[in-house]
Formats: sequence, C-alpha cells, structure tokens
Amino acid sequence: MSVQLTVILLLRNREPAVAGMVRVAVELGRATAGPGNFEVLALDEHSGDNTLALLSVLHGRVPELRTLQEVREGTAVATAARMARGEHCICFDRVVDPELVRWGVRQLAGGNRAAVVPGEILAVETRLGAHVLGSLYGGLVSAQQAVEREMEARGQHVAWRPAPDRGLAERALLFVRRRLGWVGLGQLDRPLGT
Repeated sequence: MSVQLTVILLLRNREPAVAGMVRVAVELGRATAGPGNFEVLALDEHSGDNTLALLSVLHGRVPELRTLQEVREGTAVATAARMARGEHCICFDRVVDPELVRWGVRQLAGGNRAAVVPGEILAVETRLGAHVLGSLYGGLVSAQQAVEREMEARGQHVAWRPAPDRGLAERALLFVRRRLGWVGLGQLDRPLGT
C-alpha cells in the first residue's frame, strides 16, 4: 500500500466521538490522497470506555484503519510520529470541523512544512514530525508547541489559523493545555471531557 497521508487520531475515552472521528479521517484521506494512498492511525491511551470495542467494529469496515492500543498516557503523539507511514500526517484528538482538517492538508500540499489550529489540528511533514515529536511526552497542544518552536529555531514559520470560538470554557482549557507541557505535565494535555 502506497501511503501519502497518515491521519492520526489520539484517543482516550472518546467512545461517543470515535465513529465521527474515523469518518472525518476516511473522508479526508479519500478526498485528498485517494483510495490506497492514506492510512488512519488510531492510538488509544488506556480508554476505560468502549473506544477500543468501537474501533474493532470499524476495522471490518475501514481497511485503512490501524489501531495501537494500550499506549502509555502522554506518549501517543510520539508513538504516532514514529509509526506514521505517510509523507504527511495530520493529527487531532476530538471531533473537529472537517474544513479545518482540509485546511491543514492544503497547507502541506502548498509547501508549508507544518500547519496548526490551536487545540484542534496539527498537520506536519512526517520526517519533521518524527524528528521533533519522536520523544515528546504530551498531547496535541504540546506537539503543536514543539513543532512551532522547532520551525522558529530554523527561521521558518508554521501556517497558523485561529481556533473556532467554542466559548469561555474551551478558551480556558486551551490556555491550561498550553501551560501543562511547560511544567512537565504534558500527559494531561487532553480536550474537555476526558
């Protein structure tokens, strides 16, 4: 299988959302890379709900889906960075607007090495992602910050788009998620409700 795009799903207790996240990932892969040219890599960090059971059911319907289970908390991003087979990867940890995911892929296709929507998506060249994120201890927001710092150190810029306004609680959570990696608690970097 020739893979150009890896769509990475970071999962922990995402039972209500996992089917929608896989659907968005598959639609994105088929629309942008074409059948056989993408993979969906779902990483489960010890979910206590039925996330893994749903992924097992989806395996029968989605041949592009690979699942890594029992991933140690805080290491899913690093594991995904090392396991991704595509030239580019896009990562999210919640149900996101499909337009944001398509925007990230368009940025990579347009020559940007990385694209970020804070708290929503990270799109990155796989080689850059493996280099920067291969030993990261943290979640999506920590990964976004690590890629931004690396690109800045190289004198390059990350394509950036503001996150949709989801209210005060989401803005506060994003603020906290950004600070967790700074104080060594990156493994707690998760979206609201997990």
